[in-house]
Amino acid sequence: MERGGKLRAPGWFFSLRFRLILAFTLALALALAGVGLFVGFAAEQETNRFQRRSQEFRADRVHRLIARHYREHQDWAGLQPWLEQAANLYGRRLVVTDRSGRIIVDSHDKFAPEGAAAAKNRQGAAREKAEVFGRSRPIVVDDHQVGVLALAPDNAAAIDGDAGGIFPAAFLPAGPAGPPPNREPAAARLAAEVQRSLWWTGLAAAAAGILLVSLMSRRILSPVQSLTAAARRLGQGDLSQRVPAAGPRELQDLSRTFNTMAENLQAAEQQRRSLVADVAHELRTPLSNLQGYLEAVQDGLLAADQTTISALRQQTAHLIALVEDLRLLAQAEAGVLQLHRAPTAMAELLGAAVDDFRPRAEGKELRLTLEVAPDTPRLELDQTRIRQIVGNLLENALLHTPEGGGIVVTAGPAADGGIAVAVRDSGPGIPAADLPYIFDRFYRVDPSRARASGGVGLGLTIARQLARAHGGDLRVESPAGSGTVFTLILPAVLPPPDPEPSETAG
Repeated sequence: MERGGKLRAPGWFFSLRFRLILAFTLALALALAGVGLFVGFAAEQETNRFQRRSQEFRADRVHRLIARHYREHQDWAGLQPWLEQAANLYGRRLVVTDRSGRIIVDSHDKFAPEGAAAAKNRQGAAREKAEVFGRSRPIVVDDHQVGVLALAPDNAAAIDGDAGGIFPAAFLPAGPAGPPPNREPAAARLAAEVQRSLWWTGLAAAAAGILLVSLMSRRILSPVQSLTAAARRLGQGDLSQRVPAAGPRELQDLSRTFNTMAENLQAAEQQRRSLVADVAHELRTPLSNLQGYLEAVQDGLLAADQTTISALRQQTAHLIALVEDLRLLAQAEAGVLQLHRAPTAMAELLGAAVDDFRPRAEGKELRLTLEVAPDTPRLELDQTRIRQIVGNLLENALLHTPEGGGIVVTAGPAADGGIAVAVRDSGPGIPAADLPYIFDRFYRVDPSRARASGGVGLGLTIARQLARAHGGDLRVESPAGSGTVFTLILPAVLPPPDPEPSETAG
């Protein structure tokens, strides 16, 4: 395929499946080549070793039989027929000479007619070759040497030719220095069969391995392909995509991680839509009221007196408070909220916060008490934000505690050296079904969303984010029929202060 004048490889060439098959094929080829070379070399060595031992055994057997023949007959008469049979059986030319090198018996007695001088020269040459190259074995009977046995590697003349004409293997000293024997047909066939079997076995193993890895890679990569397709659709906006957790453990973990990510994205998208709808809902009421008042004044139905202006101001203040809460929440969730920390005595801070709500509590005939442990440590806190958290908790407690009830604010050292502040009321409590969502934006336990039940549903969300900005947390417990307890945890070791805007810009 060409694009822009350049050759482009097909898509499957870069696929993971093709690379797995290619890698397995190369590994298998290297393994089979290594095994083939090793087994072939070992078979070659064992074949040579076996042939050496076989030839040594044959030579030793012939030597013993010749020595026994001479011992029994005290001469070489009758040795020729037997020597020819032995030569035919072993496939070697056998030559027996006396101590002076004169040929006595030759299994292949086919010398051409020649003079006595020439024959004597040939005999001397055979003896010299045997002595120089050590390729003859003396025949000893009763501790006396009676002759010499020599073997030829084939049916060529045992005396003519170069020094290699005398068969060496059976007469050389044992050791790696000796030259390898000529390969016998049976041994040669055995080595060839071993090599051939190795090649066929390697080809069969390679074909089976490639087929197996192809099937396995297809099965292994099937979840990856499903995951890729689901991720592509997820990227296109379909947040309902999920994949089954199948395949190896690693792929199962990957599938579960993808499903968790998709669920979080879907939940975040749902929260975003809910946030837009809730903000629109909360803005619509005061804006509608403002519009109604202004239209009434414009039409002359209402006079622009102090009462009308006060109502307009109240609706405007509600809008400003809502926008400010949204801005504060966005800063806290993004981690860019500026905190002005200072060493703070919790008894003084909580005392001031409780005093702000005491008149309202007395007007509702509620008992509002404060208990601060003497060993409560001083921490570096943003006093304004901590009072905002405590004020929000006291506001909720006042709204949900019936007349004649009580609210208790306690503070003391936490287990890690920090501070734990608890606000407990004696109200009806929070239903168990609502507890997991109590800190969500715009969430209200009261489904009627009446403002009399308390704000727009951002107070607890902001309070928790402010607590986390200090490195702590805000928790809630509400046993059935036992009221509600909000616990503010402030650690002893706080996160470092946020950089000033000028430092960030620099």
